[in-house]
Amino acid sequence: MEKFLYELIGNSPHKKISYQDYMEAVLYSPTLGYYMREKEKIGMNGDFYTSGNVGDAFGRTLARWFVFLMKERGLPPCVVEMGAGNGKLAHDILKYIREEEPMLWEDFTYILVDSSPYHRKLQQMRIRPCEQVVFATDLEDFPIVKGILFSNELFDALPVHVIEKKNGELVEIFITVKEDKLVEIKESLENQEIHSYLEEHNIALKENQRYEVPLKMVEEFERIVNRLHAGILLTFDYGYTELEWGEPAHQQGSLRGFYQHNMVNDILQRPGEADLTTHIHFDTLIKLGTNRGLSLRDLLVQRDFLLKGGILEGLRDHEGTNPFSEHAKRNRAIRSLIMPGGQSEYFRVLVQTKNIDEKVKLFRE
Repeated sequence: MEKFLYELIGNSPHKKISYQDYMEAVLYSPTLGYYMREKEKIGMNGDFYTSGNVGDAFGRTLARWFVFLMKERGLPPCVVEMGAGNGKLAHDILKYIREEEPMLWEDFTYILVDSSPYHRKLQQMRIRPCEQVVFATDLEDFPIVKGILFSNELFDALPVHVIEKKNGELVEIFITVKEDKLVEIKESLENQEIHSYLEEHNIALKENQRYEVPLKMVEEFERIVNRLHAGILLTFDYGYTELEWGEPAHQQGSLRGFYQHNMVNDILQRPGEADLTTHIHFDTLIKLGTNRGLSLRDLLVQRDFLLKGGILEGLRDHEGTNPFSEHAKRNRAIRSLIMPGGQSEYFRVLVQTKNIDEKVKLFRE
């Protein structure tokens, strides 16, 4: 990967690349990029965990809520998962609906979308082929979607530009090669797309503040919204509102790497081997959605969303002595997802709808 980066930088017009180009290369280059390589990424033997990998409680809660929306709120029986990864979450959702809702299952469709050939292979190994399941490379391969379209930690993995305010002026951070090493350089901000983003979203940086500009997130979100004709758009991720981005704790931005469950602050190290991630801009997604016909229904801490979605219905009395029984493991997973200070308190859930009457309640009361 380093050789590839050196050649990429060397062949660029000014011998430098933006952070967006750097992240695009190290994460998504065919065969070399982190997400494209045949390497386990999620779980004990990977570099990070997701909520869907904490047992099956997360997936079963989503499935239970999806069933409620389809049976009692009239949503079409179609679910699209963007960035479906290793297929674990899809497997848990499908298993619940197949076993608990056989009548709904007959008309159900679940589409897994992921650009990584390795991930699609894992999905097909994990999920039994059937007419209800479709494996896809891109959402644009399909007609307009009616139903539920969701993502779990998709936008945090998209490339970003990095800017900073120095001596009252905005600069962009670039990557170049000096003395056979990847290093940062700072140059006056000339990218008009970045200027437009800052102006549109009323963003003013403080002195010495570093800030990630998510132009790729904007592009991907607009692509997704354009495919949704009617239904719910659900976004699970970690991120901040613009008010929170201005807090001193976030002065240096949020761009980080993760390698074997350890944080990597210098993301120019281990290119292609470490996951790179940023906290996303929820206010941007809300504003973009509103401008494109979506209704904001909620922005919740994930713990609160799971409670509203009925996660406690999955708890079962456990009188046996086997701590590794299915019920015992599920009960522990539920507790880990809803306990104060647990994993779910770091994530938020953005709920938006399109062409659905806002009087329709999305949760049981």
